[in-house]
Amino acid sequence: MSEPLLHYRISGNGNPVLFLHGFMEDLSMWDELIMHLPVKAVCIDLIGHGKSPINFDATPSILSMAKEVEKIIVHEQLKNPIIIGHSMGGYVGLELMKLIPGLEHLILFHSHPWSDSEDKKRDRERVANMVLTKAPVFIREAIPNLFYNPSNMPDTISHYIQLAEQMEPKAIAWAALAMKNRFDLAYLMEKNPEKYTVISGQNDKLVNVGLLDSFCKQHKISSIVFQGVAHMSHEENREEVIQLLQTII
Repeated sequence: MSEPLLHYRISGNGNPVLFLHGFMEDLSMWDELIMHLPVKAVCIDLIGHGKSPINFDATPSILSMAKEVEKIIVHEQLKNPIIIGHSMGGYVGLELMKLIPGLEHLILFHSHPWSDSEDKKRDRERVANMVLTKAPVFIREAIPNLFYNPSNMPDTISHYIQLAEQMEPKAIAWAALAMKNRFDLAYLMEKNPEKYTVISGQNDKLVNVGLLDSFCKQHKISSIVFQGVAHMSHEENREEVIQLLQTII
């Protein structure tokens, strides 16, 4: 008997687009965007997130997340879907671009192609250890930090906190270690710059936006930096994000 697929939802008509959420999010993060996009939206809960299962005995890995997404692409017979990945979902998207060379395009949405620095790896380990005993504390500190002006969005932040609190702490730890273990895939973007678009927020505390934008300009990769937003432009500047995605996909 084959293993179950990740939980996913398909809506709309048009060319297929895979939507991959970020760390401690689920497929619902895309709900307010996809209704405005003329595409066949395939929204996926990544391993241990939302309603998707997780095998805690497996080594934490972004590649393993990508392989589970690949099974959905095969199962649904999706022909060269565009991928949009938010944060951790962007890391998964890069692994998919490596796994399936025929994929048409990846939009890195508040994400980047580099592996973690040594300091960041230590921070991932700290998070993985902390959430096993103090997940609510970590969640309530981490999520407001994703927004440029958290005091302006209390209801939205509360929603994302509730989503994260529904996750098993062990699944949060697993995902943190998966990000720590990932590889540098910038060379994929350098090799085929036309297959990538990068969308960033000027005030993002999790991405070195200046370095990323310079990298994109150097390698002629399309790069858009939204002003006055941080890591969550789909919430902080939704109308402009929708307009931009309509032009790309």
